[in-house]
Amino acid sequence: MKLKSVLSILASFAFLPAVAQPSASYYRSVDGYKQANLKSALKSIISNHTKISYGSLWSSYEKVDYLSKTNSKGKHLIMDYYSESLHYFEGNGDAPSGMNKEHVAPQSWWGSGTNNWVGSDLFQVLPSESQANSAKSNYPLGVVSGNVSSSNARMKTGKDKTGQMVFEPCDEYKGDFARIYFYVATCYPTVGWIPYNSTTNNTAFKNEEYPTLTPAMQALMLEWHKKDPVSDWEITRNNRVEKEQGNRNPFIDYPDLAFHIWGDKTNEAFDLDSQTLYTFSDGTGGGGTVDPDPEDPDPVDPSIQEGDTIFFEPFTDVAEGNDYESSASSTAWDGNSNFSGINTVYQAGGAVRLGSSKKVGSMTTRSLAFAGGKLVVEIDVKGWTTVEGTLLLSVNGGQQNSHEYKATMSDAYETLHIELDNVPKNPYFTIATSSKRCFIDEIRVLVPNKEAESISSLQPDSSNSEYIDLTGRRFSSKPSHKGVYLHQKRKVLVR
Repeated sequence: MKLKSVLSILASFAFLPAVAQPSASYYRSVDGYKQANLKSALKSIISNHTKISYGSLWSSYEKVDYLSKTNSKGKHLIMDYYSESLHYFEGNGDAPSGMNKEHVAPQSWWGSGTNNWVGSDLFQVLPSESQANSAKSNYPLGVVSGNVSSSNARMKTGKDKTGQMVFEPCDEYKGDFARIYFYVATCYPTVGWIPYNSTTNNTAFKNEEYPTLTPAMQALMLEWHKKDPVSDWEITRNNRVEKEQGNRNPFIDYPDLAFHIWGDKTNEAFDLDSQTLYTFSDGTGGGGTVDPDPEDPDPVDPSIQEGDTIFFEPFTDVAEGNDYESSASSTAWDGNSNFSGINTVYQAGGAVRLGSSKKVGSMTTRSLAFAGGKLVVEIDVKGWTTVEGTLLLSVNGGQQNSHEYKATMSDAYETLHIELDNVPKNPYFTIATSSKRCFIDEIRVLVPNKEAESISSLQPDSSNSEYIDLTGRRFSSKPSHKGVYLHQKRKVLVR
């Protein structure tokens, strides 16, 4: 959900004791070193830790990745770097429904699976919502510059400027992921990193003691490290991991270390006595401006904020078939944790086909945490072969409302933007075909911004191509800036 102010950050961590900074001797052995020698000295410190078994990670997550918010059962909200979907711990060491364990540096990059220490290290194996985990795949960190393949408020995937598929976290977490890469490169430099190929997608690590990170990845991670400083959450997690695993991420404690190993201070020895241990933003032990523990809703205590996306399904886990050949979408799709019911739905390669020649198709979402009121449902849809059609949308199994679409198989997807008033608390939605088959690429449910309502007072656009923003400015083509516009006498959201 929305990121909060520094005051909110302090409030959300008020329940945490300001404890567990490294002992005075923990980093003493790195004093006076630089470049490869400094990296080697750090490795000697942080590689001496307890191995958490892969099967025990959820028990450890309950001690490491909990946030202050609890549900009606008293179970804590799970911190998720990959998604804003809300999940709570079970309290028994089991993975909650819809959650996975996600390797920041993917398993396919070193080839020996989770039995290797790097495969279950708490610093680099994080809890993740399953759909985000699937979308992230085994892509390296990078900047998406082409079409976005999948996205939510905390991450997106797509091709970078070289054509490589990459995973890009939101700006507020870029530094967090950079410091994880620094840690992995330092603790596990010769774990058996497999060079890049179309299967591994490893453009980040080389199997060598120094520098381990590839030149391009060094430059990008140092940039993210500078722009997104250490946050209170990182310090809290660093302290908790030390209690559970017995080591720390030194690049959180002393961010300057990265520059002495890979950056613009490689010719300078690291002087421990001149460094200041990174502290909490209230002075007790970090910087940064991200609040990972917002006052988000659950089905018991909903309080969603304007502009939030409360449901997102990109169908990135749908592997078979395609949406441009009539014979290529015949494999049934059984759904995932985002849906409570699936009826006559088929895989179409990153999309799904609803319905068959004899049956209508339908999908019913899980119950969404929402206090009630206005919602927007967006569905990317196009018809089967040359057929236009209608989709039927119902809330909580009630009356079905039909919505026409014009796009067909040879066209790009058309986005149906459906505005709903008086949506009940914790709703679920059913999306069905009226009679004809169709393809669906993405489904989003959003809480509208109040500012979007003011656009209704604008005069309709004078042509089919014009866009008008909230100030009345007219654009002859689709604007590059995000926001709400009037286009073809409809309100549209440009992302």
